[in-house]
Amino acid sequence: MFDIHGFEMTVFKLLIGVTLIVLHLRLTGKQRTVQLTPIDFIGNFILGGVIGGVIYNHAISFAEYISFLLVTFGIISGLNYLMSKFMSTRSLVMGKAYTIIEGGRFTQDALDNTDHKLDPVEFLAELRGMGIFSLSDISLVQREANGSLTVRRKGEGGVNYVLVSNGQIVADNLNLAHRDEDWLRHEISQAGIGELEDLFIVELTPDNRLNIVDE
Repeated sequence: MFDIHGFEMTVFKLLIGVTLIVLHLRLTGKQRTVQLTPIDFIGNFILGGVIGGVIYNHAISFAEYISFLLVTFGIISGLNYLMSKFMSTRSLVMGKAYTIIEGGRFTQDALDNTDHKLDPVEFLAELRGMGIFSLSDISLVQREANGSLTVRRKGEGGVNYVLVSNGQIVADNLNLAHRDEDWLRHEISQAGIGELEDLFIVELTPDNRLNIVDE
């Protein structure tokens, strides 16, 4: 027999779950898929499992259901906080940016590194999707940590690199720019802006100038 009260509770639990997911995305400012981290994807998958598995299970109380949701949100938020504060955690979760083509030639790192094995078929398909149909037209290609490609055709300008974000050195960008930490700290000291750890953004421009924004 149809249980109207059970149905109402199921709908109410579903509404609560969906509302919390939307609220979480709004609070973190992640309103587009490209902004989601691997932690967000995994967390949302788990949340979907919690919502889908619990809303029809009336043996689990409403208080337990809310507790499951809050604990999951707490874990997701905690891991994302660690990613935002510690670049080593970000690199571990997101991966590292690396150069595929530089100076019109494939880099040895892209060809030999097993951590990011290059698939020529998939790579060329991505380039065609960007309107690039010949490797001879390319000067620089970099795979960003979020999986996207940065491409510069021959004759185009260079690439800007964010070397410091929220007081943390972005090590993979520093490597892509062929610089090291000693050089970076020396340049910041010469600029007389302040300590590296107090800076919001440090950007290296294509003409080798530093744009520095303090907090």
